[in-house]
Amino acid sequence: MTQQPDTTPDTTPGSVGQAYDQFGDAGATTALGGNIHVGYWQDDHDVPVAEATDHLTDLVAGRLAPRPGQRLLDVGCGIGVPALRIAGAHDVHVTGINVSRQQITQASERADGSDARGRASFLFADAMDLPFEDGSFDGAWAIESLLHMSDQSTALAQIHRVVRPGGRLVVADLCRRKPFTGQDEALLDGMLNVYRIAGISTPEEHRARLARTGWQLLELTDIGEQVRASYGHASAAFRELAASLDTFAAGQITAAADLMEAFGKHPDAGYVLITAQRP
Repeated sequence: MTQQPDTTPDTTPGSVGQAYDQFGDAGATTALGGNIHVGYWQDDHDVPVAEATDHLTDLVAGRLAPRPGQRLLDVGCGIGVPALRIAGAHDVHVTGINVSRQQITQASERADGSDARGRASFLFADAMDLPFEDGSFDGAWAIESLLHMSDQSTALAQIHRVVRPGGRLVVADLCRRKPFTGQDEALLDGMLNVYRIAGISTPEEHRARLARTGWQLLELTDIGEQVRASYGHASAAFRELAASLDTFAAGQITAAADLMEAFGKHPDAGYVLITAQRP
């Protein structure tokens, strides 16, 4: 009997970090305008991508309800754009963590030249093994980072540990409105492998995982229709980028664009905005 090849994506922290480093080396971060997450549109899809992604960041910040002087944790900080925006707008101190050393360097450089200098710092760290004391933070957020983690429950438990009682966690992440079956499984497998995703959860799976790790759910909203335009914008940016790359790299970026566009068009591709609190 022939053994089938293992198609499980490698989502160890080192592999995810390396993938984001390669992503940056290819120019994809620049192509997306700095924010490495979806945008939020209401009715006007002509709003620039940068404005729409900032709008998503502001939605996250609003649910955190930060107060001046608080300490917040950004889990999977990218190159620091949301952390610096929130630190600057709300006069809070933000610590961003990431498994990409390249992105940590870029985030630190951005902080040095920003109005939030001195109120934002960035650290190479794994959310599944946080290097902080219990109750170190007044709140935390995770924008499109939990899906990369092989053990989301451990990450949520770690965040629960380092956030003080009464503190909030806001999660913004992809979701499947229902399980993908049949031909749709190939699309999902492609997304997981190309983007180093450990899994895209259903809303029910998000709820269960939060409850299991001690979080009290305050809100879970599917904003999939408001972010759907992001996939088309990102895939178009990737295809434009591919034109400037060598044949091999262009092929990889184009394949990633095709997958993103197809996933974005799928009616069961949703996006959750979650607010939870540590009791």
